[in-house]
Amino acid sequence: MAEPTDPSTPAPGDTEPAIVPPTPETGSSGIQPNLAAGLACIFSILGGIIFLVIEKKNAFVRFYAMQSIFLGGASFCIGFVLTVFSVIFGHIPVLGWVVALLVGIVNLGIGIGFFVVYIITILKAFTGVEWEIPWLGPLARKQLKTSPI
Repeated sequence: MAEPTDPSTPAPGDTEPAIVPPTPETGSSGIQPNLAAGLACIFSILGGIIFLVIEKKNAFVRFYAMQSIFLGGASFCIGFVLTVFSVIFGHIPVLGWVVALLVGIVNLGIGIGFFVVYIITILKAFTGVEWEIPWLGPLARKQLKTSPI
């Protein structure tokens, strides 16, 4: 009488299935390009760096990853400069209060602007539309043309 075999174990002559290589639909990251680009945009600098390193071939994902790095970096730098400016001039009586108020208003306006661009970029990436952020998009495209990665 033959022993029942476990269906989860391969038969003696069978081999393990091969790992499927990435296709143009999935890219070298193993996920669809619009999903990879959207994730790169959501996680800004960190997501951009991760997908720029992982994705070697898909220009769409690489573009959104680089653009995301530039958008996050620009947001950080502008916020840092405004904070330093506010701290330096904020300690001057009367003038410091006016400067702090103006810097706060400017910071709010710039923050809303960055948020709107951030949301548009995420939506465009997830829908598969290549959209350049003014000033940053051409810079990202130029950087990718000269990038050795």
